[in-house]
Order: sequence, then structure tokens, then C-alpha cells
Amino acid sequence: MQPARAATSGPALTPISGVAGKGPACFLVEAGSVRLLLDLGYGPQPGLLPDVSGVGEVDALVLSHGHRDHAGGLSLMSKIGNPPVFATEWVCRGLPAGVESRVLPLAGSTDIVGIRVDTGRSGHAPGGVWLRLHVGGGLLYMGDHSSESILYRYDAPPPARTVILDASYGADDTPLARQFASFDAVFSAGDVLLPVPADGRGPEIALYLARRGCAVRVDEAVRAGLRRLAEEGRESLHPGTETEIARIAATAGPIDGTQGVMLASRADATAGEAARRVAEWGGAARPAIVFTGYVPPGTPAERLIKSGRARYLRWNVHPRLSDNVALVRSAGPATVVPAFCEREALDELARAFAPAEVAAAGVVRL
Repeated sequence: MQPARAATSGPALTPISGVAGKGPACFLVEAGSVRLLLDLGYGPQPGLLPDVSGVGEVDALVLSHGHRDHAGGLSLMSKIGNPPVFATEWVCRGLPAGVESRVLPLAGSTDIVGIRVDTGRSGHAPGGVWLRLHVGGGLLYMGDHSSESILYRYDAPPPARTVILDASYGADDTPLARQFASFDAVFSAGDVLLPVPADGRGPEIALYLARRGCAVRVDEAVRAGLRRLAEEGRESLHPGTETEIARIAATAGPIDGTQGVMLASRADATAGEAARRVAEWGGAARPAIVFTGYVPPGTPAERLIKSGRARYLRWNVHPRLSDNVALVRSAGPATVVPAFCEREALDELARAFAPAEVAAAGVVRL
């Protein structure tokens, strides 16, 4: 289905993908003669890309962070006119060769093809930011964000008339601090494999384990992620944690047989060391296998959880309901676009965010 296109009068937001269901992030902003695309993701379901067939050429692509579901759709660049990509330095360094890129500040203000854009750290991943566009009464795009992380810094965003927020957890309100007790029980019960992303929550879980005095073992992808984070990601981190991260990278043991708490990439076990270990250990009774993030359908993670061989225990990297309610109260929007959540959660979110109006489809006037 072709996405609805904005009329020419006044700035407008058109969700291309990422609302009323978990899907790749992609939002079109039109203001006067300027057209911006916010994020161009892939997945998290295997093979899923946004339908940009009705978008046409845009003046710039702005990336909130480098995770695949927000920045993994660059194979579609030719369909939107091969625009320049604006992202933080961390994200720009990971872009494919040949992509024209411009650096955004982690926390500051800049101009993107004539539109003023404020940025702040999102607390979700290295190089991750929220974006506040000076169009209409203000458009705040949170990307993925979290205010609970023990590793990544979060800057409170300013007010805006329209907010696209990260509703990945729907109406769930379980805090990360309460989840720690469940993880402590898992870590104390014996050998366990945790498939994790090499950045994002992978290094954060390693930091938590190190602070508990627990010996952690990591694969080479996670170790490389830890090193890069310590050397290049300091501005995304809480002060002082880069030293802890560097120490973990230098001292963590390798994954060599079933021993202790093991962190291996990729998070859904579709590739990398996690895929190899799941294939090797999936038919055995030990070690325990615990998945901690979104479980895409059709992946080894889903298969093992459904069979009972693995379990799911969430490690928060997105906001709880009460975090999003606090964000709505402080930003004061007239309209909220809940992104990345299932349709079933929308009614409860609408009640929680009132009197702001919730929009989950169609063009939003800014």
C-alpha cells in the first residue's frame, strides 16, 4: 500500500514504517520545499524493509542511531534520490563506503538543509540521539531511548508540539532495577549463554556482571565492541564507565566450552558466535540459554524459546510506560505518535498520554 502523502499546506509528518506494529523505523517530514527522512531501518523481522515506493526523492536522511532496525535499510538509498546522510560521528564511521555523510553533534544544535535540529543523547546505544526539529510547533523524534541505562547517558529533551516516542514495551512498566534480581538468579544458577548485540545492551550487561564481581566470557565481536566503546564512545557514556569497559575488554575470558556467563553476538542467534553456539548446544541440556531483547519471528531465538530449550528475560533498553508518561508530561505535546509497539497497546497508551492525542496512522500536521 502506498503511504499517504502530505498536502502542500503546512509542515507534515508521514509515518512510512514503524507504527501500529514492530517494524523498521522510517518517517517522512515535509516542511515547505524541504523533505527529510528520519531513519531507514531493516527488520527486526528477517527480510523486512520499509515500503518507500511512494516517498520519492528526499533532501536528507537523518539517522537516530546505528542499529539495523533504524539504519539497516541503506540498500534503498537509490529509491529516495541518494541523499546525504546526517548522523553522529559514531554512526557515520559505520556507514558503507561511498555514502555521503555529515556529522551531527551528540548534544547540540545544527542545520540540516535549512531546518534547525537539536540533538541529545538517547541512553540507548553509542552514538544514539533524539532529534528535535524546528518545524511547525516542534517535532521531537526519540528514536530508541532509555533513561534507565547504567552505561549510556540520557539528555532530557525540550518541549515539542508533536512527539514520536519509543513505545517498544507498550504499556509494560517493569523497571530495570527489578529485572536485576531475575538476572542475578540466572547468573548464580550455573553456566549460561546470553546472545546479545555487540553494542547496546551487550556491553551494559558485561558492566553489570563486572560490578557484581562475576567473571564474564565474551566472543570476539562483543570484545571488539567493548574496546571501541571505551576508545571512541566516551561521550555517549556515563562519566568513568569507559575505564570499566576497557578493563572488561582486556580481562574477560574467551568462550571456550560451557563455562560461566557467556555473552555472544548476534542477539537473535541468526549469525555470529551466538548462532554457532546455539547450533552446538541447542540439543543439549546445558548451558542455559537466555535471550534478552526483541525476539523476531522465524529466528533461532523464537524456535528455542517456543521449544522450552531457552527462556526470555528482558533487559530494558527502551522506556517503560511511566518513563514515556513522564516524557509526555515534560514535553507537553498536542500529538503523540507511539512507535514500534503492537496495535493492541494503543488504547492503553492513549489513556496514559491524555490529554495529548495519539496518532498511529496517516499524515500528522505539525
